[in-house]
Amino acid sequence: MSLWLSSVLSRLFPPFRGHIHAPDCASSDFLPDHDLHNSWGCDYSSQSVVNHEKLRHLWEQYGRDPTGVRRNYHNLLREYTTLFRNFFNGYYPISLHAHVSDALLPTTVSSLIQNTCASSPLVLNNPALAPSSSATEDGKKIQQFVLDYLGWEELHVTHPRFAVVQGLYGAAFGPLAHASKEWEVQIIASGPKPIVVRVDNDMSREALSASLAQAKVQGSIAVVVDMVSTEDGSILPPERFKLLQTCCAENKLWLIVDEALTAIRCGSPFAFQRTEYGSEKPDLVAFGKGLGTSGIAMSFDSPMTRPLGFSKEEYIHQTIMYWRALVSRPVTIPVLLKAMGILYTAKTENWVQRSLKIGQTFYDVIQEYCPGEPVKGLGAILVLDRDTSMRLHVMAGIRRRCPWVRWLPRLDAVNADRAALAACVFGEQSKIRRAKLSAEAEKMGTLPPWCFQPNNFYMKEGK
Repeated sequence: MSLWLSSVLSRLFPPFRGHIHAPDCASSDFLPDHDLHNSWGCDYSSQSVVNHEKLRHLWEQYGRDPTGVRRNYHNLLREYTTLFRNFFNGYYPISLHAHVSDALLPTTVSSLIQNTCASSPLVLNNPALAPSSSATEDGKKIQQFVLDYLGWEELHVTHPRFAVVQGLYGAAFGPLAHASKEWEVQIIASGPKPIVVRVDNDMSREALSASLAQAKVQGSIAVVVDMVSTEDGSILPPERFKLLQTCCAENKLWLIVDEALTAIRCGSPFAFQRTEYGSEKPDLVAFGKGLGTSGIAMSFDSPMTRPLGFSKEEYIHQTIMYWRALVSRPVTIPVLLKAMGILYTAKTENWVQRSLKIGQTFYDVIQEYCPGEPVKGLGAILVLDRDTSMRLHVMAGIRRRCPWVRWLPRLDAVNADRAALAACVFGEQSKIRRAKLSAEAEKMGTLPPWCFQPNNFYMKEGK
């Protein structure tokens, strides 16, 4: 193996440490720091996620013999699909993309929905849709059958749109950026404007259903919602979520939950799988950021997919295969191995439960230094006043003119250790750690990704 490759692999695979299977023991090797931004939550952990024995072997093999690993690509992709389904309780990662915003395009979702219906047992086992001597006529019959099932007109195929829940959704570019409150984002929005619907606490079922029916007439194919608002950390109440699911099903609108930020961080695999939300199953889930890869996951037991007859695992995998066959390779091998490593590590270290401990620990820190300070969000997503966050000298997720900021701590065990946070992030002792990291950054010629002020410290002034 070349010296260069050895150097690369040594950085990818730090020496194995015995504490990796003891997730709640804080290690000095993974000290907490002030970066609570984490590239908008893209980093779940400070440590390598490819220490799983099989993945480590595959990475090393990929360095020596990439062609040999590529021959095994489809088996690895199937393994990832099964791993994802098991971790996220029945949701399959059917459509894979570079970024979640690439997946959440009305045209892409429209094609995905049509492909799922056209390749379902409801169609394939229907005698009236059996192949005939005219392939063209067969295609037209299947397409019309699918459109009738979905309640779609030509408008939904040629100019599909999304509906979004007011105050609970926004995006940085593309069609969904029209719903942003920031003019810098609005002016680069492109594509059909989403239809904004209200799901207020005083809104009746009849009123919401009528609103969604109107959105459907105007070309909407799905409703997109966040469980935790990207604006101010407000949480979609369980009764509103259930009502939204019911009204979407009544109008044959697909319900899409964007879990790019909330997956694993909120005390359940997906946030809507928390106990208080019951057994509601949205049709589609957008995922990304910390999961290593992005895309759309589908439940084959949701209001819109259940009637399609996916009663056997083989039917599900056949439909997934049909969709993925439309692109050469939906995800590259390095990204695929990393995504598998994240799920293996999340399961081994129980990040789901740890997220609750971390969220409570950081909440306690905020209350210690700022008693009575309101904190929104869920689990390890903490949303607090911008000025308060700045006084605590941490790097947070800040939107331009929003008074709220987001803390997105990594899910390492050390972030649930109050003493470690006091020593490294908050309190008098953390000045040593801050100065050390600042010196390292200065030596490397880079600006630190958080604010260092070791001699002008809020905790000292406020105590």
